[in-house]
Amino acid sequence: MLSSLGFKTGIRAAYNVSDNPSFVSEPWTVYPAKHKSSNRIVSVFIFDKSKFESQVHRMCQMSSLAANSSPKKVIKECYELIKFEVNQLSKLRHPQILTTLEPLEETKTKFIFATEAVVSDLNTVASKDLDELSIQKGLLQVAKGLQFIHNQCNIIHLNIQPSSIFINTQGDWKLAGFTFLKNLNEISPQERDNFFIMNTSSFIPFANLNLNFTAPELIVDPQPKLDFANDIWSFGMLIFYLYNYDECDSLINLHDTNSIQDYKHEFRKFESKFYSHRTSPTELRYILKKVPEKLYPLFPQLLARYPYDRLRLDQFIDSDFFNGTIIKAMWFIDEFTTKAIDEKLVFMRGLLEFDPTTQTDLIGQFPSAFRSSKILPLLIGQLINELTVLDETVAIDPNIDELISLSLEIVMAISKSLSALTFQDRVYNVLLKDSSSLSEKVYDVVFKDEAKSKKLKTFTKLINASVKTRLTLVKNLNVLQEKTNDKQFMSFIKTILDLVFTLAAKEQDQKEVQIELQEKFLDYIPNFTDKVDFSYMKNTFFPLLIKIFQATSVFSTKLKILNTFEKFVDARVIDKIIINEQFLPVTKSLKNREEEIVVRILKFFEKIVSNEDMNLDLKMLVDSIIPQCYTLAFECTDCDQKEFKSFMVIINKIQKAMMEKKLAQLPERHINGGTASGSEQGKVRGKPNFETLLESQAIKEPEKPETAPKSQVMQPTRKSSNSSRTATRSNTLNTARSKPTMTKPTPINLTQSTPLKFGATTTNNNNTTTSNLFDSLKSTYDRPAYHDNEGDDDFDDFQSANAINKIKSNNKINWTSEANKMKSLPTTPLSPTNNSKPPSMGNSTHNSSHVANNYPPGFNSSVLSPKGANMSPNRSNTTSPPQNKSGNTSGINADLLDLL
Repeated sequence: MLSSLGFKTGIRAAYNVSDNPSFVSEPWTVYPAKHKSSNRIVSVFIFDKSKFESQVHRMCQMSSLAANSSPKKVIKECYELIKFEVNQLSKLRHPQILTTLEPLEETKTKFIFATEAVVSDLNTVASKDLDELSIQKGLLQVAKGLQFIHNQCNIIHLNIQPSSIFINTQGDWKLAGFTFLKNLNEISPQERDNFFIMNTSSFIPFANLNLNFTAPELIVDPQPKLDFANDIWSFGMLIFYLYNYDECDSLINLHDTNSIQDYKHEFRKFESKFYSHRTSPTELRYILKKVPEKLYPLFPQLLARYPYDRLRLDQFIDSDFFNGTIIKAMWFIDEFTTKAIDEKLVFMRGLLEFDPTTQTDLIGQFPSAFRSSKILPLLIGQLINELTVLDETVAIDPNIDELISLSLEIVMAISKSLSALTFQDRVYNVLLKDSSSLSEKVYDVVFKDEAKSKKLKTFTKLINASVKTRLTLVKNLNVLQEKTNDKQFMSFIKTILDLVFTLAAKEQDQKEVQIELQEKFLDYIPNFTDKVDFSYMKNTFFPLLIKIFQATSVFSTKLKILNTFEKFVDARVIDKIIINEQFLPVTKSLKNREEEIVVRILKFFEKIVSNEDMNLDLKMLVDSIIPQCYTLAFECTDCDQKEFKSFMVIINKIQKAMMEKKLAQLPERHINGGTASGSEQGKVRGKPNFETLLESQAIKEPEKPETAPKSQVMQPTRKSSNSSRTATRSNTLNTARSKPTMTKPTPINLTQSTPLKFGATTTNNNNTTTSNLFDSLKSTYDRPAYHDNEGDDDFDDFQSANAINKIKSNNKINWTSEANKMKSLPTTPLSPTNNSKPPSMGNSTHNSSHVANNYPPGFNSSVLSPKGANMSPNRSNTTSPPQNKSGNTSGINADLLDLL
């Protein structure tokens, strides 16, 4: 910053001046700056004397034109011109003349002065900012400024050119460049009638008139005369330049803008082609190029060859070129602060009216730069000015109330086209939050006392001004939400929430506006429901809506609140606790029984019952919601039969949802037409449920039944087996094992013998003793005879009977004691064919003459004991059985029969 060099006095001590210039307008370099105490934005014009003096000395040495010139004389003359220009500018005060804020300050190395903030001149302006409306409005402003100095000040400007017109931050064109100003009050008639422009000739560019914009009578005529018409010619040339800005073209193009001879030569060319088409303005299209057709009739008068033939400024201002609605509205805005309040109200209403031909309102037809730079700060300044003097203890004046509301509405309409950052800086920070200081632009428009601006709480005064003001803000909540972040927007909502639903004592005559305000706000709530945190919803937002629902007598407001509650459920911002503690008590005591209220409440109940996220308790449904549904339906005061039936349809839907909810909590008990316990239900589904899981958990080990000594189970080995028979035996065994009661066995047919290897080898020779034994077994079991082809299944039948005995839990056998008993039993007699010669001891195979006894399956040759009694299966009998001591070969031991 240039101010950081430590200046103690002057402009650079009072302002923070940027190091980077905004633009250069010869001979000035223009810098943006900010006042250190007021924060006002200005432009500081700086002329570097050191740099200029070095250039003059160099030009005097190099240029033949300047060879005879004294550098000191040239420098002195130029400094006099600079001082004259700034002094004249400081004297002139008009809205269309550049405003000087700080007078010229001269130091050893600088000329400095400060003006209102400007962004460019017409030489440096961007082409995008020179749209047709902007040029039209700017030309009108320049014409107004010239009209002022001509009619009021009797001054001829003589320097109307692009570098003499500046554009401020609001887009206004400001007249400056008074370097060659001629005040006719200070000039004698002789000097006026014999003014020679050559007297001002210099090799320094800014010390000369720009001949491209100089009237021909001052150069070509033998007796040049000063007249206001000189500026009219220059103004016409400026119009052509602006509309052909991209081509950098001029009607008189000079290679050397200081050469009189070049000017005379180029003017003859212009004269021959321009004035020959004066009678036919449409033929000027080729010459004027991009100049609008509305100006064709004016150009021959603006550029008339002789001064007395030229158009006057008042004629130009009153021409059809400025007869459009937009340009007149733009001009009204320029003079807005001078208008009466009635005129302001009519004008602002007109800006917001919808134009069916353009399908937009008038405010949307202004150039965007004009809206944001001109109208926006103007109306914000008016708002703050009105709020500053507003007395909050009395009712607001209707005109002031409408003025504030309309100004705020237009500000919001302009804000739609602003970026979020621009909106925050120029609208939100100034109007919609209380701050210690105001925006610099607003300060420029409104305040001169900085202490006064710091004490103003703009937003607080704005929302408390009137119901109509709050309604305007609520209507534009979409703009606020779009241009601010969530935190800022919710802060705004929380601040204005209470005021939306309350009416101050001084506002009792605005009840209709208050109802509209409430309903507009309720309509917009769903757009920011998801931004409301749960604690605020539970403790503040929802209780306030419940209170309004309970207290208001406005039927439409009640319906909109119920609709808002449904949106809350959809957005999942309320829970069953809020419903139970805050909503149900109110509906229970509700006095309204109109059909629309009843159906809305019933639909709300249906929504919360069917909503899975709500997850209401059945107790709440049974104890509170269902009774209230029936109460509302049966006590409805204005419903007909059809409407009552619609109530019952909704209630039935609620009950159905409750029933499904209850059934989902109960276990299923039906299996194949019967009933099943919880554990069986889990088995049927294939997944363990809670009951089966607990039943499978053993707390202590079960008691093991007493068993016989372990031995290897003997299995039959057949030389060949039929698959069908094996399957039959397997099925028979499985059937016997699955039934707790033993059926009567079928007698075994022993006429056929099957080769077996089961401790002894059977043969076709059956002795009498074996037959007697099986006869006894037959009498014991009394089994029916098997089919002939199933005679070899005796072993499986015996094993099945053995398995059945084991299943009986109340008749368990201690095989150890039974085995001891059987040791004392008489041995089975040997076959008569083998009595004399027992098999050899220790021989693992039998002689061909030896034939083993035929014993029942499951018994060995020494002791007639059940399968598994300390015998090894598939082992040949190696010892001869002991002889029966008693010699009785036909008797059957009773203990054995009991055992079987």
